[in-house]
Amino acid sequence: MERNDLRQAILAKITWPTIPDRVLLATAHGIHPDTGEDLTLSLQQAIDTLSLAGGGRLILPSGIYRTGALQLKDGIELHLESPDTVLQFIPEATTSLYPLVLSHWEASPCYNFSPLLYACDAHDIAVTGCGTIDGGADATHWWNWHHQVEESWSSNKVDLQFSDRGALRQMNLNGIPVEERRFGEGHYLRPNFIQFLRCTRVLLSDFTLHHSPMWQINPVQCKSVIVDHLTISSHGSNNDGCDPESCDGVLIRNCLFDTGDDCIALKSGRDRDGRMANIPCENILIEHNTFADGHGGIALGSEMSGGIRNVLAENNHFTSPNLTYALRFKTNAKRGGFIESVMLCDSTIEHVGAAAVHGTMLYEDGPNGDSLPVFRDITIDTLTAHGGDYGIFLEAFPQVPITGLTLSHIHIDHVQREIRSMSWQDPVIEDVVINGKSFPRPVSVRITGVPVPGKPVHALATSCGESGPLTFEWEIRSPEDEWQPAGKDSSLTVPACAFLRVHVLDAAGNRETSRTYRVLSQATEEITDRLLCRNIPVDALPASGPYDRLTLCRLLLPFADPSLPCPPLADTDEITARKAVANGFFAADHEGRFHPHQVVTREEMATVCMQLCGINYHNASSTMPLCLDVSEVAVNYGTNVARALYFGFMSLTDGYFFPRRPVSRSEILISLNQVADFAGL
Repeated sequence: MERNDLRQAILAKITWPTIPDRVLLATAHGIHPDTGEDLTLSLQQAIDTLSLAGGGRLILPSGIYRTGALQLKDGIELHLESPDTVLQFIPEATTSLYPLVLSHWEASPCYNFSPLLYACDAHDIAVTGCGTIDGGADATHWWNWHHQVEESWSSNKVDLQFSDRGALRQMNLNGIPVEERRFGEGHYLRPNFIQFLRCTRVLLSDFTLHHSPMWQINPVQCKSVIVDHLTISSHGSNNDGCDPESCDGVLIRNCLFDTGDDCIALKSGRDRDGRMANIPCENILIEHNTFADGHGGIALGSEMSGGIRNVLAENNHFTSPNLTYALRFKTNAKRGGFIESVMLCDSTIEHVGAAAVHGTMLYEDGPNGDSLPVFRDITIDTLTAHGGDYGIFLEAFPQVPITGLTLSHIHIDHVQREIRSMSWQDPVIEDVVINGKSFPRPVSVRITGVPVPGKPVHALATSCGESGPLTFEWEIRSPEDEWQPAGKDSSLTVPACAFLRVHVLDAAGNRETSRTYRVLSQATEEITDRLLCRNIPVDALPASGPYDRLTLCRLLLPFADPSLPCPPLADTDEITARKAVANGFFAADHEGRFHPHQVVTREEMATVCMQLCGINYHNASSTMPLCLDVSEVAVNYGTNVARALYFGFMSLTDGYFFPRRPVSRSEILISLNQVADFAGL
C-alpha cells in the first residue's frame, strides 16, 4: 500500500467522540479542591450522575483534587480547566481506593488493582484540558515493587513483583480462567495509570501525566482512539508512555514523551491469551511527536501475539542520547505474532543511545517457544540519525527471515558499528549511508582456519542486501615488510609470512577488510591456535584455576575499543582492568572498586561473553534460562545466561548450567573462541 493510501485508510477508522453539550462544574456539585480530603466518592458520583443524564463535561477548576481510582462512563468528558488543576491520585495500595477490576497487566487479562483512570465497555469518553494528572508513584510508592534489570551489570536486588508476574504468565500459558486470576492486596502487580478496556471513540488531549505506577496510557481492544498534545513524563520502571493494545484506529500526534520505558509501544496480547483472542493492533497513525528519554521511541511489541499491522509513523522527532532506540521491533518465539505493513518515514533523530533502528526476535524469552514470529513488509524511509552503538540492528530467526524490507534514504553517522543484518531475505536498500559507507556492502569479514604455512584458510563475508558477486584480495606481511598481495580466490594456501588479512569487495567496489591474523609456525590445539592467531594471549592463561577477574581481563584486550577513555579504579591500576571496564566487559561497583581477585563464575562469564560479542542488548529484563538449576541463577544474570546459551557461547551439562561454579580453563577457551567467531574477530 502506498503511503498516502495507508494514511487515508487509517484516518477512515478514527472518529472523534460525541460529548453532549451538558456541563457540570465540580465545585457546584460540592467537590472542593485543596482540602486534602479523599474526593473519590464525590468525583465518581458526579461522573455517574452526568452519565445517567446522557453524558456531558465534568469540569475541574483550579486546585488539587485528591482521589482514588475513577471510572469513566458513556458520554463523559473529564476536563482539567486550568494549568493549576491537578488530579492527584493517592498512592496507597488498598482495594478501598483501587478496587479489583477486570484489567490487563502486561497484556494478560486478570483482576487487579483498578487502573487510576479506568473505563470498560464505554463509548464516547474523553479526558481533556491543560491541567496535570499525577499518579503519586515514587521511590517508596508503587515503583519500589519492581527492580528493573536495565544493563548487563545491574545489581541483584529483591524484585517484589517477580513472583506475581511469573504467576500471571503461567496462568496465561495454562489457560487458567480470567475470573481465577486475582491479585490486588497482598500482591505486587502495579496498576496502569489510564486503561480503557473495550471502549469506542476515546479522546485524550492537552494535559500532562506524571508519576505513573506502571504503563501510563493503555487502551485495550478499543476502536477509534485519539491521543493529542499530551506531555507524558514519568520515569519509574515500566513507565511506558502510550501502549495501544489490540486497538483498531489510533491517532497519536503532537505529544512530548519523556518516559522510563518505551514512549509508544504497540501491543496485541501476550502468549496463549493473545493468540486465543486473535485481535491485532492495526490502523495506527503516529505523527509530529517529540521523543526524549525512554527505551524505545516508537516500539512494536513485545506483547504482540495477536499481530500488528497497518502502521504509519511520520514526521517524528527524537532528541535525546538517553533514548535507547528510536524505532524498535521486539518479540520472541513464546509470544509469536506478526509485524506487517509498517511504514516509518521522515524521522529526525538528533541523538540516540543504542540504535536508530532496532529489531530483534531474541527479546526476553528469545527462541524458547514454539510460536515463531514474523516481520514482513516493513519500510523505513527518509531517516537521519546521529550517534549510538549501531546504525541499524535488525535480526530474525533463520527459520523466519525478514521479508519485504525496504530501507531508503537513510543517513546515519557517528555510530560504533554500522549494521547488524541477521536473516534478511531479499531486502530493497537504496541510498543508505552509515558512517560514510554505502549499503549494501560486504560485512562480517573474517578468516577461518588456523593460518600456518602450507595450510589452507578461507575468507567469509556476508552482505545485508544484493550486492552482486564478491571478490577477494589476500595480503601477507613479514614484521619488517609492507603488505604484499597473495591471491584472489576465496581460499588461500598460507605462504611463509608473519601476518595475514583479506579484503572483500562487492560489484559496486565497496570494500571491507578483516582483522590482521598472526601466522603460527605450527598447528597444535585447534581452539588455542584459533585464539592465538587472533592475538588473544591464551598461552598466558594458567593451566589451573580458579580464575579471577584480572586474569580474564588480560585475554580481552583484542575485543576492546582502544579509543575509549579508561576510568580510574579504586582497587587496581592495572590497565587491562580499566580497559575492560571502559568497554563494559566488567563493571566497577558504586564505590569504583573493580574487585580484581573475585573469582569469575559461569553466570558472570555468560555476561562477559554477551558484552564481548559485539551485540549490545540493552534493557535486559528478568528472563531466565531454560536449565534444571534455573533457581540458582541470579536474576541480574538470567537474560545473559539465556542468550549465551542460545548463541552457543556456553553450554549445559545434562541440563544443568551450574551458575555459581568457577569457570574452568577449557570453558574460557571455548567461550572466547565462539565469541570471537561470532564477532568477526
